[in-house]
Amino acid sequence: MDADMSKSCEMDNLVVAYFGQDCDIFDPDMDFDNLLNEYLATSHPFKLRMLLANIQEFEQDPDGLAIFSERYKHDFWPDRWDMTAEQWIGIVKERVINNLYTNGHSSELSHF
Repeated sequence: MDADMSKSCEMDNLVVAYFGQDCDIFDPDMDFDNLLNEYLATSHPFKLRMLLANIQEFEQDPDGLAIFSERYKHDFWPDRWDMTAEQWIGIVKERVINNLYTNGHSSELSHF
């Protein structure tokens, strides 16, 4: 994963659309749980697994958190929800996995 925003990924959809500057469109109170619930409720399981793959890329890269912060620095501030980027990513990952399992889907990623 790199900071180049011209290379889109599913994390872009979550961060920019649901947690970015206009997140009050989904929830006027900008509540973290409500925003994430909206994303989970409207995303196909394939998209959720793509998000998990993006998260895995950030986690496996030694500079992953720095890359994440650089990539989204103009659209997203996790401290808005009293979280660090690492905490935000961890909570999102856990909730996505739980959502997939709860709805009878696997969180396993393809290894092509």
